[in-house]
Amino acid sequence: MKLWSLLVSLFLRVVLRIAVRGGEHLDGVGQGCLVIANHPGRIRQWVLLAWLATRQAGRQRLLCCVHPGAVWPAWLNPLLPGILLRVADPLDQRGEQALTAVAAQLVQHLQSGGRAVVWPMALPDSAVSAARAHLKPYGWSILAARQAGVPILAACIEQTGRRVDLTLLPPCQYPGAETPASRHHRQLAGQWAQDRLGEAALRHHQGRWTLWRMLCRALRQYGRHRLVLTDATGQSATYGQLVTRALILGGVLARRHPPGERIGLLLPTSLAATTTFFALQAMGGIPALLNFTAGPAPVCSACRTARIQTVYTSRLFVHKAGLTPLTNALQEAGQAVLFLEDVRAALRPWQLLAGWWRAWWPERGCQGRKTGVQPGDPAVILFTSGSEGVPKGVLLSHDNLVANGVQVRTRIDVHPDDLLLNVLPVFHAFGLTVGTLWPLWVGIRCHALPSPLDYHQIPEVAYTLRVTLLAGTDTFLSGYARAADPGDFVWLRHVVAGAEPLREETSRLWMERFGVRILEGYGTTEASPVLAFNTPLACRFGSVGRLVPGVEHHLEPVPGLADGALLAVRGPNIMLGYLLPDSDGCCHPPSSRHGAGWYSTGDVVRVDEDGFVHILGRARRFAKLAGEMISLAAVEQLAARTWPGHRHAAVAIGVDRHDAGGRKGEQLVLVTEAPHPDRRALLAQLRASGLGETHLPGRLIGVEQLPLLGSGKIDLAAVQILAANTIQSEGGASRHFPVFSVDEGEAFLP
Repeated sequence: MKLWSLLVSLFLRVVLRIAVRGGEHLDGVGQGCLVIANHPGRIRQWVLLAWLATRQAGRQRLLCCVHPGAVWPAWLNPLLPGILLRVADPLDQRGEQALTAVAAQLVQHLQSGGRAVVWPMALPDSAVSAARAHLKPYGWSILAARQAGVPILAACIEQTGRRVDLTLLPPCQYPGAETPASRHHRQLAGQWAQDRLGEAALRHHQGRWTLWRMLCRALRQYGRHRLVLTDATGQSATYGQLVTRALILGGVLARRHPPGERIGLLLPTSLAATTTFFALQAMGGIPALLNFTAGPAPVCSACRTARIQTVYTSRLFVHKAGLTPLTNALQEAGQAVLFLEDVRAALRPWQLLAGWWRAWWPERGCQGRKTGVQPGDPAVILFTSGSEGVPKGVLLSHDNLVANGVQVRTRIDVHPDDLLLNVLPVFHAFGLTVGTLWPLWVGIRCHALPSPLDYHQIPEVAYTLRVTLLAGTDTFLSGYARAADPGDFVWLRHVVAGAEPLREETSRLWMERFGVRILEGYGTTEASPVLAFNTPLACRFGSVGRLVPGVEHHLEPVPGLADGALLAVRGPNIMLGYLLPDSDGCCHPPSSRHGAGWYSTGDVVRVDEDGFVHILGRARRFAKLAGEMISLAAVEQLAARTWPGHRHAAVAIGVDRHDAGGRKGEQLVLVTEAPHPDRRALLAQLRASGLGETHLPGRLIGVEQLPLLGSGKIDLAAVQILAANTIQSEGGASRHFPVFSVDEGEAFLP
């Protein structure tokens, strides 16, 4: 056995070049432990087993509990004499008795000091490249380890080129109950195992990849000729074409800008935007994605905040979008505005040839520029939506974005033939990470559209191209559903909503018309952006899902609120820091009373016993009336139930006189798109909902359309001004004030 272990170890190190992270954790547990692993495919599954068998202490054999589809060929059995195989077949004729028998054997083996390894099921190698730890976990194995009193280690194994990488997390005990008879307990144990596997995947990628290296890794993994990106102009790109174009453009930009320079991008969601983004990554620049829908003043302010001297855009885009005033304002403010058409026209044949040559060794060609970019360095600058104030710059690192991509990957399944329709702007964190970067990393095709407001064209595109994945905001999804024919979204498998609360009306509309359940999520630009979302395996209506793996959270009670607390988070996807106006472009890391690295989201939430997060509202969107904390989001939901099919926004306005209800100094104002809003209808709905009359707005203001941001969210700052001006014009002097703000020690407040 020792000779066999020596030969296998030599084969793994020399031939397969296996690299192990955290191997000391397995040696430290001694006898008796359970290893849970993501399934790496039928070809590589025995690599993990062989490595574990060589580390097996004593004469105990390694017990392997697998799904029937994970059984390896019989010819491998002589090569793995130290492994005892047991098949856990949920379709066995004996039903639950079959699993109970395997679980009992697992408990006995662990209690006797043996080691065991479990993974859920197997997939063909072609599908494993896209599917990972989201596969159905079996909680009975976790409960068996809990009953045996042994630690559990989560492992992640992947192949990068010719090398096999293995990462193990430190051992831990399952914190839940050990009653195997309860199906609910088995489900909770399965979710816990899924989270641990997600954390192992995070640890596997942490500190290893830049955005450019992730693109090169995907090129090797999925093939140079794999089509990955198309757009509304009819252009398309394979991995090889995207890398080649990025290196050609990056070579030109490297001669104009030093590594580390912050460079503005003013481009729509398109192949050109993705190519330019990765060109800057290849030459070591830091792209700052500018919100062209915000207007000249906010964009110029963003450039000053981030210390941007050069902005790249497209002359055709500027002409079609009517952005000439914006580019003129940038030039007047001192920024150089350069057009990609001019850069392309100035290319020389030798530059094209050099870029094509470097594309055959893309990582070496990038490193040849000696940029020295590390995973922890800044990768991109985004700007907050400004829905409640002045936008701030958010500095995200390569590690932040890669970690968030891995977190999403561990929670939602994709197939090699999936097609994602990206309608979100690239300057939005959701549109960048989920709509642009994530499809490239998991090897699925993405079709980019420049405007999410084309409600009639987008359903037609979804049907024609057979779109299977769609992400958007509630506003956009509601518009698509109303404009679409029932068969337009027949190909959809998953629809994810974020950036704003998902209305019950929108969710019901999609289910009734298309039979599609919208998976609501939650995130912030500062979190790259995904923090939580519902999945097909774990979905609870009214919540935004469970927090993604690797994110720690802390709940801070809010005075005056019995059911809700401020959410603070920490994790690998949390930003490097803010870029603030008049801060000379310096980065201010997140901090709160919980310590450095903790980011206070400013959201009031409730986390239920199963870990699902329920958003109650923004901390700054609570008004104190008659000594009671009133959620403005609750007022908006009340209006949505009264007048479904219309958008509503509630704000608190300070007044210099008593309002009609006798409350001095402030009143609730509801701005609504509902025609002829009647306060009596709102009062009737209020009483039917069981809410107190303090939730009844003092004023109703009807508008044809609420002001919106480019991301589709309601512009609350503009609504606040609109309401204040309306009240003032009616004779009531109004004043702006913060309706509620957290203490200075609670959050990082600029």
